[in-house]
Amino acid sequence: MRRVSIYTDGSCHGNPGYGGYAAVVLENGVTKEVHGGDFHTTANRMELTAVIEGINLLCSASEIAIYTDSRYVANNINRKDLRAYVKTYKRKNADLWEQILQLSIIHKISATWIKGHNGDKFNQRCDYLANGEAYKMEKETPLRLAVFSEMLIDICAPAEKIAKKHNMSVHTVRKYQDQFMLHRNLVTQSVG
Repeated sequence: MRRVSIYTDGSCHGNPGYGGYAAVVLENGVTKEVHGGDFHTTANRMELTAVIEGINLLCSASEIAIYTDSRYVANNINRKDLRAYVKTYKRKNADLWEQILQLSIIHKISATWIKGHNGDKFNQRCDYLANGEAYKMEKETPLRLAVFSEMLIDICAPAEKIAKKHNMSVHTVRKYQDQFMLHRNLVTQSVG
C-alpha cells in the first residue's frame, strides 16, 4: 500500500463566515496542492474539507498520515468508533464526516495533531493558502451578490446574460450560480 502524508488546514474569517481550505499532499518527493473556499461556512467545515480534498487527489488505496493543527479533526479521525461517531443523530458536519468515513473504507487513515504557526513549512503553506481563499471569498462578495440578486429575480437567468449585465466572466457567473444552488439546497434540506 502506498504511503502518503497530507498536511491540511482550514480558515474562517468569522465563524460562520468566509472560509478557505488547503491540503499539501506528499508522496515519494512529489508535492501536490489543493485549495478552495466557501462564502458561508465554519472553521471546522473547512478543516474537514481540506482532509477530504487532499485524500481525493489520490488515485489508489493508500496509507495516509494526516497532519493537522485541528484537534477536532485529529482526535475524531483516530477514534476507534468513527462509524458510531459519524452516525450519531444530528452530528455536526455529518455530511463531511460521512465522506471521511467512506474514504476510510478505501484508505488506511490516521491523523497527527501539530501545533499551528510553529514553523512547520507544510502547515504554514496550508495556512497561507487557506487564508488566501478566505480573503478571496471576502473580496468577491460584490460580484457574488450581483449574481445571487439576478438569480432571486430569475433562477433560470442565463450566465451569459448576467455576465454581460455585470461585466464579469461567464466562468465567474457559473461558479456563483453553482454556489447559489448548493446553498439553496442545503437550506431547503435543513428546513424540510
